[in-house]
Formats: sequence, structure tokens, C-alpha cells
Amino acid sequence: MKRTLSIALSVFAALLIICTVFIYIGYDKFMAIETVEHDPQLEIFLGGGGNSIVLTSEDGSTALIVDTKMGRAAKELRKKVKAANIIIVNTHAHPDHIGGNALYKGAHVISGAYTADQWHAMAGKTPFPDETVPENGEKVLKIGSETVHLRNIGRAHTWQDLVVYLENRKMLITGDLVFLNMHPVFNNAGGCSAEGWISALDSLSRDFDPVMVMPGHGPLSDKYAVTEMKEYFSSIRDALDDKKQLQYLRKKYTHYRSLPPMSGFDMTVKYIKGERKG
Repeated sequence: MKRTLSIALSVFAALLIICTVFIYIGYDKFMAIETVEHDPQLEIFLGGGGNSIVLTSEDGSTALIVDTKMGRAAKELRKKVKAANIIIVNTHAHPDHIGGNALYKGAHVISGAYTADQWHAMAGKTPFPDETVPENGEKVLKIGSETVHLRNIGRAHTWQDLVVYLENRKMLITGDLVFLNMHPVFNNAGGCSAEGWISALDSLSRDFDPVMVMPGHGPLSDKYAVTEMKEYFSSIRDALDDKKQLQYLRKKYTHYRSLPPMSGFDMTVKYIKGERKG
């Protein structure tokens, strides 16, 4: 009996170690940053939580940061920013996109028009933004020679999702409205709306013609990333009552990465079904 118990405990310990290693490797990969220098003024930082950019004026005095990552990745990003005048734009209030805000003392922070309760329910103790863009509203910034459009697309992935468009570079930064080759993450408490998400993607397709798209997570892409995300949602929504079509779509998107239990094909189906019943 003792021998059996000892073997069982050893097997359990081994499995625990293996699981811990796999979790660590996954987390380590998630937190790794890939740096892309687009041009002397624009650096793109993929990974480390949500994707980010740093756009610096030609004279180096002002920097625009879109999303500040989280944890050690946020600290790595902070080291890259040398400008004295810093503007932070948060596409939405999830911790992997706002986790580094506190590292920029005196920065001016802009987001969509969350209520204080909505913001703190998602962002915890991260201070409320200095400025918000009203739903369906737009704010225009000048960072050196670049014209930057901030558009509040409304309720979609969260209560208030902001997108950023660099006019001269024709670059669209979508936050988590676009997950490239990944199943989207849903969160009821954050105001997520599948129908609102589809509507938002319609708006992005209609109002912008980007050469480059930076999703919230995943590699750089082009305008077809927006189209593919919309197709993902629309095709699943339209197949809810068709088991054969759902099975086809499950195979079609089998290469998409999941973040159990927050995302996956079945999670998307469940969420859209629940929203339709509600």
C-alpha cells in the first residue's frame, strides 16, 4: 500500500513539474518581445502582452505610445522611450495593454470613454485616463510630421475600444478588435459584444484603407486581417443552427491558437449563442 502511494505521489509530482515547465515556457514565450524598426521615428514592439508602438517626433521631444504591455515586458518597453513629453493611448483597459502605464510619470493618458466603474473593474488600480474619446468620436494628434487619428469604435471587445490610425504611414492599430490566427478572448465583465465586434470590424473596413495592420496580438499584417476577423465571427454566427457547417468551421480554424479557458472555437460558439439568447 505504501509502495503504491509512493509511486502515485511520485507520478503526481512529475506531472506537476511537467505542467509547471510547460506553463513557464508558454508564459515566457507570451512575454517575449520582437522589435521592428519601421523607420527612424516608428518602432513596433510585438508580444510582451499586447502589441505596442512608439512613435517619436523628429526632434525627439515627444513620444506617442500605444499600449504599454505588462510585467517585465512593460519595463523593457519603458527603457526604449527617451522623450520628455509622453502621450499614452490605451486601445482598451485590459492589463496586458495598460500594465505599464504607471511607469510613465507625468504622461498624458488617453482611452475610450469608459465610466470609472468600467475602467477599474478591468484595470484594477491603474489610474483613470487623463482624457477620453467619446463613443463614435475621434481625436487627432500631431506627433512630429505624422497625423494620428484616435477613433472610439464603441462597444466590441470591451465597453469602449479605441483604434489608432497613422495617416502618413497608412498603419491601423486595432487593439484586440483583431486577433491574428488566434481565437478571440471574451469577457462578460468587460462589456464584450460579438455583434458590436462585427459592427466595429465593418466600420474599420469601410473607414480605413491601411497598408499595414497591427493586431492586438500576433504578427503584423495588412487590411485583410480585419476582413478575416469579420469572416470568423460572421461565419460562426450564421452557422449556429447548422451542426455540419459548424464542424466544417471547427476544422477550418483548427490552426488558430487558443488560450484555455478564455478562448477557443467552442468558447466563441458558446458566447455568440449566449448573446443571441440574451
